[in-house]
Amino acid sequence: MTPVLVERTQICDASWNDHIRKSLQCVIYAQTFYLDIVCENWKALVWPNIQHPEIVMPLPMRRKFGFTTIYQPLFCQYLGLFTLKPLAEFELESFIRFLSKEFSYISAYHFNPENSVRMSAIASAFSDFQFAKNHTHWLHIRGNYGQVHSGYSKDRKRNLKRSKALNWCIQKSADINPLIALFAENQTERIPGGVDPNAFVRLKTLLGVLNAGGHAEVYYAIFNGQIDAGILIVEFAGRAIYLFNAADRVGRSGNARTLMLDQYFRDCNGKMLIFDFESPEVGSIASFYSSFGSTPVSFYAIRKNELWFPLRHIQNWRKRFFKTIQGLF
Repeated sequence: MTPVLVERTQICDASWNDHIRKSLQCVIYAQTFYLDIVCENWKALVWPNIQHPEIVMPLPMRRKFGFTTIYQPLFCQYLGLFTLKPLAEFELESFIRFLSKEFSYISAYHFNPENSVRMSAIASAFSDFQFAKNHTHWLHIRGNYGQVHSGYSKDRKRNLKRSKALNWCIQKSADINPLIALFAENQTERIPGGVDPNAFVRLKTLLGVLNAGGHAEVYYAIFNGQIDAGILIVEFAGRAIYLFNAADRVGRSGNARTLMLDQYFRDCNGKMLIFDFESPEVGSIASFYSSFGSTPVSFYAIRKNELWFPLRHIQNWRKRFFKTIQGLF
């Protein structure tokens, strides 16, 4: 089988989004409105055709060094293949083979966790790709807050009790500006090279659309009239995603994020959800998320760099440099 590369303009939003909703890998990242906001541009691989697709694979793209590259955009943890039936190994392999043939540079592309089993089976077949096994953390919410709370570690329960003793005021809001301001003032300087201002513009645009669809929940922790922490959670088709969060020194020391997450889980009483913490590959953060009773879930990322000299070496040097800088924080 050979997938077909289609332009964004060839994609019917209604039929594409219906396919994603019905797929075994359904996640909001792959909805057209979401991709339109977080991607500079995107196309898709489909099979057998765009009129009646059985498999689709969104591909975020941008121009760099005069050619088209595939990349993983911010606020989009993974994409991959979306199918109505269990994915066969030869189907996944045909899509990877197309990428191998058509693209010389892929800065990063993340496949959804449901693709993981097949990815592990074919990784050794493509020597031109770098395969990395990443992890996020999922918490299964089964309609009972008491069950969620019972899964907290002793340390998480102790910190929750301490945060409650501080008399935080937890409020829900539709305004993301205080959360962005918290991040800009307290987290941006830790990120090598800073944060592209367009990232915040995209986030504001994204929240506006999410709010309109009833998919977003923003919580703030307020102490002495001051917002010291905030979280953004996105709900869609039985999944909730811990998309964005920030806290200042007072919020961190007062365990405000623990309290806000606990409040969200209380508000989920009666719901059946998979809560995705969007965990980065950082031990301390993964430990924090696992303390809520979540379990690690693997997903694969691929990279490819067959640029001509010296661009290949420049890109490799940049990745090593930023990895070294990140280790200082």
